[in-house]
Amino acid sequence: MRIPLILSILLAIAVPVVVWWLGVRDMDFLTPPTEPQLAAIRQQTAAALPREVIPAVAPEPPAPPVIPAPIPEKKPEPAVEIGDLNPNPGLNTYAELAPKGARHLIELASLLETAGELPRTLLAWERVLDSTTPEPAQATAAIAAIQRLRPALPAVKGNPAKAIPVVIHASTGTKFEGPVKTNLEQAAHSLEHAACGILKVTTQVTINRKSNSKNTNTTVAIWLTGPAEKSPATETLSFTVAKPDTLQTDLLHRLFRLTGNRLQQTLAFPAVTPASDDESALHALEFHFTRLHWEKFGRSLNTPPARP
Repeated sequence: MRIPLILSILLAIAVPVVVWWLGVRDMDFLTPPTEPQLAAIRQQTAAALPREVIPAVAPEPPAPPVIPAPIPEKKPEPAVEIGDLNPNPGLNTYAELAPKGARHLIELASLLETAGELPRTLLAWERVLDSTTPEPAQATAAIAAIQRLRPALPAVKGNPAKAIPVVIHASTGTKFEGPVKTNLEQAAHSLEHAACGILKVTTQVTINRKSNSKNTNTTVAIWLTGPAEKSPATETLSFTVAKPDTLQTDLLHRLFRLTGNRLQQTLAFPAVTPASDDESALHALEFHFTRLHWEKFGRSLNTPPARP
């Protein structure tokens, strides 16, 4: 049996209206809920929601303990001992202590001076200069000590009969021939004094007669050799002279350089302590070199030539 169209339309309208009216007739959509009602709603909603499972996180492993680096043990300073005090020490005495450093030799010099061993005190101070590479303050102390001790020790001077011969050579023009010869002789005496008599110094001047004597300046070349014709020689240093007033200082400065260069480059000594800005060339020549320096320097210029 077919339902009439009019009845179908009425039922389609009436069913949702009745259902809506039955479901919401007791509900109040205008009055806002009270705070207790909201709290209850929140509690019900939270209880209805599924709980989130938080995966377990493995705890981080503890950091390894920090082990402090071991503090290196400070090596004890080598003990300073005066040692054997034989009455005739050589010029190279205490050279075997050079590997222990300048400080060790300075402490040794202090002990020796306290014990009244002044000749050995001087030797220990000399080793600071010629056998080690001292710090500037140590070199200054050694130079001052050598300057103080030498006048108190007459035996410091070498035996003139055993002095080692060396020759200072100079080559120049005719303009300053006289001043060069005079000042070179004076420089030779200064060098003998600085070397404590270990060297016997003579001079030889070569004059270039072809040089133009009208030139304002003239050139002087200087070098040292032994007395033999084919003896070894130092390098040659040249300088220009405008007036003879500074000639002596110029010669002493070149003698300082020639000696120091040969000791370091040929004889393997440590570098000689340079002269300070306010120090005279004569003072540097006398107290920056030791007696061992002069002996080795002189003998190096008197080495017999090798046989063919």
